[in-house]
Amino acid sequence: MTMARVLRFIFIPGYMLFSSLLLGQEPAIPESQPATATTTSATPAEIDPKVESILDRLEQRGEQIINIETDILFRKTDSILESTERYAGVLRYLKDEPNPRFFICFDRFIQDGRESRQRRWHIFDGRWYIEANERLKTITKREIARPDERCDAFKVGEGPFPLPFGQKKADILRVFTVEIVPTEDDKDKNLDHLKCTPRPNTEMDRKYAAVHFYVDRDLNLPVRMQTVDKEEHSEIEVIFPVTSIRINTGLPASKLNLPMNELRDYEITTEPLPDSAG
Repeated sequence: MTMARVLRFIFIPGYMLFSSLLLGQEPAIPESQPATATTTSATPAEIDPKVESILDRLEQRGEQIINIETDILFRKTDSILESTERYAGVLRYLKDEPNPRFFICFDRFIQDGRESRQRRWHIFDGRWYIEANERLKTITKREIARPDERCDAFKVGEGPFPLPFGQKKADILRVFTVEIVPTEDDKDKNLDHLKCTPRPNTEMDRKYAAVHFYVDRDLNLPVRMQTVDKEEHSEIEVIFPVTSIRINTGLPASKLNLPMNELRDYEITTEPLPDSAG
């Protein structure tokens, strides 16, 4: 799984990812889908009123968020290799101009009972997507938007970094059919469990099975996501622990930057967008 698909799984409401996030593949903007895939939408008669209410609350809550900081736990289980990878770290988001920003730093990696503490960063500063790897001592910067250019980098089904908040109900229903699944575990009693099935003949349908996400009824935010990668035959889960989520706390923009004073000896690679003049 490339880093781009990892980030898509983490950021879409209930469509998150992470595995070989350290391979450094470019998070390319997805190609346009056929008209039948991008214009499909559910009619009001097709939408469960309870689903519609939850999606309305998600959209309204997203409009209120200026910044958010949370712990993030990622687990990938490979059903063929019978191995499990776990990552733990922090995610930060800031609504900014001309584009929102995000910051992820994983500082723990566990596989087969062995733990590594070397850090790995994934950052979008509104213009550049930046990866840094403490073990390899490398920084890679890829330009996603030109200076002062607004882009749909966070829109579900379109941009390379869809987010689990701030999405429009209409955009979610354009990409998925959504249904409520009864919760059976006591630990989920304050969560609404939504099963999101990618619409046929879309990019998500080709890559992913149904995506499950769990919405906290108090926060009106997804706090857990699960899916299966069809190509890699892997199960993926991402958790935002409720007690770690901090919203609109005045998060300073500096907390979304790489700690360059600690990374002075890193090798830096820069990949700008092609010259638009041509």
